[in-house]
Amino acid sequence: LLVSTHIQQNFIPADLTSGDDPVNLFLAEQFGGVRRKTDFKKAARSVLNGLKFIKTAQSQVALKAERRITLSHKTYLPPEWHRLSTSRQNYLYKLLSYGSIARWGYDSLELAVACEAPLLFIGWAILCAPHAQNAMAEDLGDELPEEPDNIYEFVEEFHLRPEVLCNFLRLVEGDYRKENPYHNSIHAADVTQTTFSLLQMGGDKFSSSPLELFSLILAAACHDMGHPGRNNSYEVNSRSDLAIIYNDAAVLENMHAARAFRILTSKSSDLNADILAGLQPTQKDAFRSTFTKAILWTDMSQHFSKLAMLKSKISTHGTADHTKFYINQDGRSISMVLLFLLHVADISNPAKPGEIFVEWCDRCLNEFFAQGDAEKKALMPVSPMCDRELTVKSDSQMGFIKFIVRPSFVTMSDLMPRVVDEILPVLESNLKYWEDQKLQEMDVLKTEEKKAAA
Repeated sequence: LLVSTHIQQNFIPADLTSGDDPVNLFLAEQFGGVRRKTDFKKAARSVLNGLKFIKTAQSQVALKAERRITLSHKTYLPPEWHRLSTSRQNYLYKLLSYGSIARWGYDSLELAVACEAPLLFIGWAILCAPHAQNAMAEDLGDELPEEPDNIYEFVEEFHLRPEVLCNFLRLVEGDYRKENPYHNSIHAADVTQTTFSLLQMGGDKFSSSPLELFSLILAAACHDMGHPGRNNSYEVNSRSDLAIIYNDAAVLENMHAARAFRILTSKSSDLNADILAGLQPTQKDAFRSTFTKAILWTDMSQHFSKLAMLKSKISTHGTADHTKFYINQDGRSISMVLLFLLHVADISNPAKPGEIFVEWCDRCLNEFFAQGDAEKKALMPVSPMCDRELTVKSDSQMGFIKFIVRPSFVTMSDLMPRVVDEILPVLESNLKYWEDQKLQEMDVLKTEEKKAAA
């Protein structure tokens, strides 16, 4: 009857974890972190007669509501769409086609040029597919696009209203700071699209339900909400209010998740942003668990331990059985692959093609350098890669790729074979680019030294 949470269950008296005694169950849950499994069959039998009594009336109401919702699914377009010129709408429609948003190497920076709300549009296009694409095509007078095979249909699965989703995404996007060179809503849009692309490459086979995928994509959209443009080290070393609130542990990640759930649990009807309204209570609990844990797994300080944990699972169990990758997190079973997938999406910029990876590198370093300047001004220790006078761009990127990004994607390639052909070659090419940049920098330095000596 109980679901264990931590290894500490070994220390919980056996009498508390066996049987149906309500006191024992309470003690096990409150002091041992052990959740009780719901007896769904018993609960269903207890309300069956009541459900039969109202079934006819409810079905009629539901049918009418479904017709109204279905119509809105097919026709809804965000207000931001209508503010665009026709040429810009056509441009955006191509960027938001199902084939485009599933592609590795998607350029979220280009999306941000095409529209002023990149997170809203990419989130709407992914979570409301294929209705979002059909609505754009119909508005532009184009033929409806061919429906893709691997589509998640979240709208039908969770009675998700596109208008409500866009209201939520608009609030989320507004919580990102535009002045941040890197941690802004463009980055959030990029991680959301990258997460979706990795799921489409085969990551979704490590999920056991559409709810997990829904939770993960929304976690990607919210994973850096309210980011101050400073990292956890700065928050801890400066003894900031956030560091005090979260006891120096995953300070920003805890804050991001909390800010998202303040919107999700808001009682204000004016927001009309309750994207979880169509979920059952047990589904809402599961959503919260996956959503928050996925964001907490983006804590970079835990990278090596998480990667080692995943590699150990692969070594022990292979990759065929996705159930072997479920781990216990505070009493709930969550896919480790999905949690790590969002983390990988968050550090994926060096694995993007073309000039995309260079632009993201510059944005990231500019934000780092601003933090370093603030640390110097406050007489604090300057965080690694945050000193604009000492950090060498090529060195920083070569180290990041060799020790962080490449090992992560190599491990993911064991789980998702498409990574081998679609991502790893791009990553190696980008590493070669930075190695060449390093050689050029050394040549320039040698030339300058010769001039100085002369």
